[in-house]
Amino acid sequence: MKKVILGAIAVCVAGCYTPLNNSGVATTKPWIEIPAKRVDFDGKQYDSCVQFKLRFWPQEAVERLDLQQSCISACCWRSEQDEITLDFNKNFEEELLHYGVARKYTPGKITLKVTHSNLVNVTKVTTDPRGAIKNSGLIKLSYTTVRDEARLAQIEQELALPPEEYVAPQAQPPAQSTTAKPVVVKPAQDVGILRAKALAQRKVGVAIDNYFYAMNKTYRQQEAVFILSSRLFSAQLQPDGTYQVTCHAKARTGIDEKHLNLSNFPCGVWLVDLNTQLVLPDDKKARQIVNQL
Repeated sequence: MKKVILGAIAVCVAGCYTPLNNSGVATTKPWIEIPAKRVDFDGKQYDSCVQFKLRFWPQEAVERLDLQQSCISACCWRSEQDEITLDFNKNFEEELLHYGVARKYTPGKITLKVTHSNLVNVTKVTTDPRGAIKNSGLIKLSYTTVRDEARLAQIEQELALPPEEYVAPQAQPPAQSTTAKPVVVKPAQDVGILRAKALAQRKVGVAIDNYFYAMNKTYRQQEAVFILSSRLFSAQLQPDGTYQVTCHAKARTGIDEKHLNLSNFPCGVWLVDLNTQLVLPDDKKARQIVNQL
């Protein structure tokens, strides 16, 4: 029996990433951390809090995840959640409907199963599909860009600048006079939309630029390419007289300059009040951009 235990410990030492984690627990991978554990009156562990230190390529795939529920931004108690699914295609249909273009990732889901052996004090995580996570903690996904051409055409119309002008009906001039020039009038609603978009760009443009600068930096760290073209804004008048301004940007991304994909990146939905000159974040992405300041 003693030889069996010694043999098991020897196997663990050979296969474990580190003999001790923050809480004195060994793990099989460098991206598995155990910040805390629970022990009984005899000092034996009966539960542990597991956190995954993961990186993603492409970086924006992480936006499909709830980082806390996925045990990435915080640890999860094994007794409460010993199986975690990273769903990279969550909200795909909603994004396609809203933006007219969305990415579909492969693999779409990665499942992580956490187990612990008290005998050798080792926490292990198995992944499905196997090998989906590199030993360094990198998850590398492939993707296809799905486009809804009808929705994209609608968005292009909303983003058209300047707005359509129209000629107000004029009374017929007297027969003996020369024809007067028609008076060009810009609809009040269109003027408000222009002002709302201009105010959003002025108030949060720098924050949005910083957000994309940070994204570009992350791409470079992954030895990848991120080429941003321009920010585009569309606006809609709300029943209360404010405007909802939606920002997105077009970019080309890829592993290198020879393999680039056209991409569409959301940069927040903003609530614009022309009376008070306030621009406030109105969705998760906008709040993320504001919180980086």
